[in-house]
Amino acid sequence: MSKSMKPGSAARAFRAATTTHPLNVLGRVLFLAGIGLVSACTIPLPNAQPDLTRYYLLTPAPVQPEADAGSALKHWVLGVRAVDIAPYLQTKLFVVRSHGNQIAFLDSTRWGEPLDLGIARVLAENLQPLKNVARVTTPPFRADEQRDFEILLRVSACEGTADGEVRFSAQWRILAPTAAAGTVAEGTYSASGLRWDGHDHGQLAARLSEAIAALSRDIAAALPKEPARS
Repeated sequence: MSKSMKPGSAARAFRAATTTHPLNVLGRVLFLAGIGLVSACTIPLPNAQPDLTRYYLLTPAPVQPEADAGSALKHWVLGVRAVDIAPYLQTKLFVVRSHGNQIAFLDSTRWGEPLDLGIARVLAENLQPLKNVARVTTPPFRADEQRDFEILLRVSACEGTADGEVRFSAQWRILAPTAAAGTVAEGTYSASGLRWDGHDHGQLAARLSEAIAALSRDIAAALPKEPARS
């Protein structure tokens, strides 16, 4: 005669037999995975945001040759060395000075090229039309190229201010690589009277280009008329 089972024992035995079966376990896993997939599909994804970054370039304003510049002038080969800019300007972000010593780097307003390369490019293009200039080169210089003069430039300010001032300051030197004295001319330049509206960064780039044009005229006027003495 068989032993009697306790109440509920048969039900528990049945559940244990069915729930531990591999197929039943796999079914549970797939069921839970399906729930998770459905839940993930119902979570709204954030809308793609448009890229609001704007890029600007400095633009050349070639120096106008003197009307009485004759063909007897020497035609110099100039080299614009790598421009040295202040550490805080070594970024592609526009810099705006707000109050006193406080500056802001504008993440959505950027230069389209490294600022030092842009200044060197514009300076070279500004000097090229001079009648006493054969050509102007920038680094990397060719090893076999002889340059009559080299221009060194250190820029200490190149930004706008929140109240509309345009700041551009630089020191420059003209060197004769073959001359014993080395430096044949030097000077400083600081922009004055240039304004922008405090909002239009394209206008700020244009005003800074005007400042470099004025600097270019100063350097052009200082170029020697005769060969440097060795």
